This record gives sequence, C-alpha cells and structure tokens, in this order.
Amino acid sequence: MSNDTVFINNLSTSAIIGKDAWNQASLQPIFISARLNTDFQQASIADDLKHSLNYAVLSRNILELMKINEHKNFQSLHNVAESVSRIMLDPKQGGGEQVEVIVKSTKSEIRADSVEYKLNRTRGAAVSQILDDININSLKILTVIGVFTYEKVQKQYVHIDLSLKVPSKVSISIHQMIDDVVQYVESSNFNTVEALVMKIGQLIIEKHAIDSVGVKVIKPNAIPFTDGVGVSSYMTKDSFKGLQSTQSNFPTSDENSTKNGDHTAYIAFGSNQGNQIKNIREALNYLEEAKIKIISTSSLYISKPMYYKDQPDFFNGVIQVSFKDLSPIDLMTICKEIEYERINRMKKINNGPRSIDLDILLYDDITFNRDDLIIPHKSMLERSFVLQPLCELISPDVLHPVTAEPFHQHLAQMLNSQPDETLQDSLDLLQIIPIPRLELNHEKNPLKFDQLKYKHLTLIMGIMNITPDSFSDGGDNYNMSADVIESTALRLLDEGATILDIGGVSTRPGSIPPSEDEELRRVLPVIKIIRESKNEKLSTCLISVDTYRANVAEECLKAGADIINDISMGLYEPEIFHVIAKYGCPYIMNHTRGTTQTMSSLNNYESNSNEDIVEYMIDPLNPSFNVKNWDSQVTNLINGVSRELGLQIFKAFKSGVRKWQVIIDPGVGFAKNLSQNLIVIKHASYFKRYSMTVNGHSYLTFNGLATLLGPSRKKFLGTLCNEPIARERVISTGATIMACIQQNTDIVRVHDVKEVNKVVKLGDALYKDIYERKE
Repeated sequence: MSNDTVFINNLSTSAIIGKDAWNQASLQPIFISARLNTDFQQASIADDLKHSLNYAVLSRNILELMKINEHKNFQSLHNVAESVSRIMLDPKQGGGEQVEVIVKSTKSEIRADSVEYKLNRTRGAAVSQILDDININSLKILTVIGVFTYEKVQKQYVHIDLSLKVPSKVSISIHQMIDDVVQYVESSNFNTVEALVMKIGQLIIEKHAIDSVGVKVIKPNAIPFTDGVGVSSYMTKDSFKGLQSTQSNFPTSDENSTKNGDHTAYIAFGSNQGNQIKNIREALNYLEEAKIKIISTSSLYISKPMYYKDQPDFFNGVIQVSFKDLSPIDLMTICKEIEYERINRMKKINNGPRSIDLDILLYDDITFNRDDLIIPHKSMLERSFVLQPLCELISPDVLHPVTAEPFHQHLAQMLNSQPDETLQDSLDLLQIIPIPRLELNHEKNPLKFDQLKYKHLTLIMGIMNITPDSFSDGGDNYNMSADVIESTALRLLDEGATILDIGGVSTRPGSIPPSEDEELRRVLPVIKIIRESKNEKLSTCLISVDTYRANVAEECLKAGADIINDISMGLYEPEIFHVIAKYGCPYIMNHTRGTTQTMSSLNNYESNSNEDIVEYMIDPLNPSFNVKNWDSQVTNLINGVSRELGLQIFKAFKSGVRKWQVIIDPGVGFAKNLSQNLIVIKHASYFKRYSMTVNGHSYLTFNGLATLLGPSRKKFLGTLCNEPIARERVISTGATIMACIQQNTDIVRVHDVKEVNKVVKLGDALYKDIYERKE
C-alpha cells in the first residue's frame, strides 16, 4: 500500500440527512472530506498530474453528486458518506483504490458543535465486517457536577465528545443518541467527572447496542485561566460487567410514571396576612380533606421577609405528608387550589404578602423539572425559614437529591454564613408557640424563643397550687376568696411571672389524687376569677393548668386557660392528646414514670436496648457535634428521659397535636433520685439536641422545642442544703435556676417569683447578654 495521499478537506455542500433537531427534514449544510491512498512518485518525477489522482476532478464529482440529489433524503450522514465513497473508488471517475470519507454536519444538532460520520472503503472489498466511526463533538449540557457546595447548587456546562465504533451495516440514530445523553446528564448528579464519563459510556453501549465508545468530558469553567479540564476514557461492553444497568434509573419526563403507589413529600408553608395561625391550620385541614395525611410538623417560626422586604414578618414551617396515587403535579394542583380557592390568596407581586403559601420541597427522593414545578425546590438552600424547619423532619444522613450533601450540612453552612441583606435583613428565626386567644395579637404572645442563639428572656411560671396537700405550699391557696385569688395572682405577676400555673392535684411522691370533680371544683373558679378580673394585667395574663386529666384540661381551656401542663406526658390519660389537638393550645409534656405512689422507685435508666430506635445528638450549627466525656449514668439518663418523651410525642402527633404546641419538661423530681436530678439540670441543654429515628423511617428531633424546668423547692435541694422545710429552699432554688439559664432553659417554674426574678435577670445578663444598659 502506498504511503502517498490525496485529500480534500471540508468541501462545503448541502444535503437532506433526515430529521434535524427541530424534527424537520430540511436541507442542511454539510462538509465532506476525503483521503485517497495513491502512488504519485511518477507524477512527482514527471511533474505531470496525469500520473496521479486529480483532487479538482474528485471535488467536482462530489459536488455534482450532491447537486443531482439535492432533493433526495439521504436519511443519515452514513448514507451520504457511502455515496461519496462509491464515487471516490470509481476508476471511471478518476477514483482510487482506497478512500476515507468524513461527512460533517454543524447545524443538524442544536446541542453539539458538529457530528461526523467516518468510513474507510476499499474497491471491491466487502463491508459487512467493517466498523465505521461516529464522532459527536462538543455536546454542551448543563448539569450538576463537582465536590464543592457551590457546584452542587449551581448547574454548570460540560462539553462532551463522543467517538463510537459502529458496524457499517447497522443504522444508528445520532439524533436519538444525543437526546438520550442530554436527558441523562441533565438529570444526573455526580461528584466526579470520572463517574459521569463512565455512566455516559455505559448508557450508550447498553441502549444503542454499541460495542465500544470513547467519551471525553470537559468542564470549561472549573479552573480559571484554562480552556477547560476534564477526563476521557475508551470503553467496551466488558467495562461494565457486574455493574447495575443505567436503564434501571434512566430519567423520564413523564410525571405520571411517579403517580401510582404510596408517596412521602415535604411541604413548606408561610403566611403573613390575616390570621396567620388560622390560615395555616385551615390549609393543613384542607390537605387532610384531600386524603393527604400529615405525618409530622416542624416547630413554627417567625421569619423576616425575603426578596421583597417591605412587608410583614412571616410565620413559616414544614410538614411531612404521605398520600397514595398522586403525582407531583397532582400534589401541586391541590396545594394551589387550597391557596387560591380555599384560603383566597391574592397574589399581586412576586414574593409579596400572602395569606398562605404551600411549596413542595421534596417528593420521595426524585428530581422533577418542569416550568411550573421543580423538585427539589430550587430556592430551598438559600432560605433558613425552609431549611431549618425541614431539618427537624429529616434525619442527618438524608442527602439532597441534587447536591448529594446532607441537608443538615447545608443548614449549618447557611447558619454560619452572613446573610445577603439586599435579600433579607436576617437569617435568624424566632420560634413561636401559638396561643389561640392571641391569634390576632401575636405581639402580646411572650412564647417566642431564639432556639439557636438563645437571645431571648427566660420566662418565669409562677405556681398557684389550689390544693391542701402540695409538698411546699399545701393549703396556702386552698379555698381562697375571690379577692385573695386576685391579689395572689397579681402579686405573682408584679413580681415577674409571665405565666400563672394553677394546679388542683398534688403531684408530690406518695400523694393521693382527688376525684376529677374535686379537681374541677378547685381550679375552674380560680381560672374564671382571673380571666374575668377588671384588672387588665390579670384578665390578659397567660394561664396554665397543671393537670393530666383530659376532661379537666378541656373544661379549663373552655373557661379561659391558655396552656396545659401535663405531669404524666399523656401516660395517665392518652385522651388528653385529642383535647390538645382540638384546642391547639401549648402543651407542656413533663417526663415521669409510674404514678405518684410508685415513681420514686422507678429511677433505673438503662441504655437503649431497642434495635428499632437510633438516637442522635444534633446541633444545627455543628453537624459534626458529638457528646464527649459522658459516663454511662449521664448518657442513659439523658437519652432515657428523651426517648420516653419522644415516644409520647409520636403518640401526640398521631392524635393531631402539632410540634409547635409542645414544650418539653425533663421532669426534675419525677422518677429521679438526687444525683439524677442534678444530671438533668447540669445537662439540660442536651434535651434540645436529642433526636431519634424509629423503625428506620419515623424521625423526631427536639431541635426547635422550648424547654421548661421546675426544680423549685424540690426535696433534693433540701437534702443537699440541709433544709427540711420546703419554703426555706429559696436560695438553693435560685442556684439551680441560674444553672437552668446557663443550660438554655426557656421557662422556669417556681414558687418564689420575687426572689427568682432577680436570679433570672442576672442569669440572662451573664449567659445571654440581655440586660438594661444604664450609663
């Protein structure tokens, strides 16, 4: 074979080569190159063209061929190349013995710079076993690729070159192949270019029956001052033996393919117009009417408006829902119907005020992309009012479907960054526990807490025991006249109490509870006297009722109580959960074991032996947070108390109680000995970090929950300080209250309000830097 070559490069002409990217069979510009082997030694010696191949004649022959067939649909670049090769090998037309033909199109594919078909043919030789080449050059696709967070959030272009060996007798649709690669890559999410290269190769070989393929992927914007960086690989069928097929998870644009079966979704809600709590409550009720079950809710937060800042603050949260046989579009349609038809949302400007907003954040673990719906929600990673409540509903190992990073990691990165004040004045959220009586006057609701930075005042709950047998003040307030009730309640408020806690049942260890009727006889008159008082400070104060009885709770709420303080955490009468859900009131869930007669002996806390429960300690600001240097007694107690509270909270959720109603009390003095009471106080902040997963899917975290502690005048203080008389334990109570404040306790329940108020002021100044600054 001669080493001499005559060639024609990029001869410009046109042809119909099948349907283009617009699905049109129209005339396309193409470029034809040919290389012919020859021996032009004699032509060189004689300097005479008749002894060589005449590239002018050959070029003219190609152009004439294309002109004659300008209305013919060649169907493919392959067929054009075959027609050109026959002319190049025809001795009557000045052709040679062997030819390489390349036909290139630069306009038929929108995404690619060009596509080429290359073949080699020899005069008289069979072509059945010959492999031809297809080259797809610089296919430009937007996708998520990279290991850095900014690469996970922002899609970037990749340029892909494909080179394929294809049997000459096999028809390959280049257009379909490009469509498949584009669809796959746009829906993909890879950390490394290497993985992307491999999956593209596997896709092409599996779906298009190709024996081998070369793939090169370039990231043109990954490193400044370069034209691009990337990798390339040549792959065959054997490269993918033992690997899962790409066809099992090949993306589809058919939203109905996700419709059938059981599904889980997460929906964010927000409201800043009208009665916000009512709007949120009704929206959730309408979802349930549509057979969308609310599994759990986050805490409720107040956030600063974002994007359009000249509007009222929002109430925000996230819910986890489950449903059957609804596609993402079906779910969105229901949400929009609730917004605009049920709650009568009026949208005047984008990101403006709204009575209710329901945004789908996640649907199972899919990605979904349409003009009217993108899942995961495209803006969720820049919104603390979405990400912080969402992370209360998903465990720390759940990954964002696009970024492949844990949601909790995204939250920590956001919380530790500076906000863009052009978009939002502050990322900080304020937890609010709604009080139904104050739904239209939330400014007067004191149950607002900063659960990350703790820059809020510690609230005091003043105790009013209407009992003859309470351990420290039994009989003091029993059978009081209306005037004495008013003066006692007013004194507690004037001394610094924000909440009055009225109790008609002694819960001291060993006490015998009165009948339900007797309890009601004790507490109902007190509630009515305070609520009906002509003194506005009394009539508008927060009233809590210390009861574990469902009927007592309901009657007290009807009479004007705001909060139910249940020392049994729903164990004594589970029906109380239905009452709490019905009235939407704050609910203090106090940890205990057994009854008042048996609790003192039930203080053995062991490690978790239930394999179905996985426990964590989670700090939203630090996902790698880990408890260190705890001995087994501390670990078993903190986790044991939290676990038992958590299981009761799950039961409350099933009855319709929302997380934003719950305040947790680890139960100082309830089923705990002296050392255990000290551990609870010393480590009280960890109750805010406790999280658990049950049966692999039910997740609960105490992140976002307010805590209440009530060490006031408890027996362990008397034992430590040699104070057998309970009412003398004022200083020791104050010392424990200071420790509670250091441990980020939100509410302290005390008898001696005047003295403890001084402790609280000093504690807030020391540990929260909150005090009145006087020069």
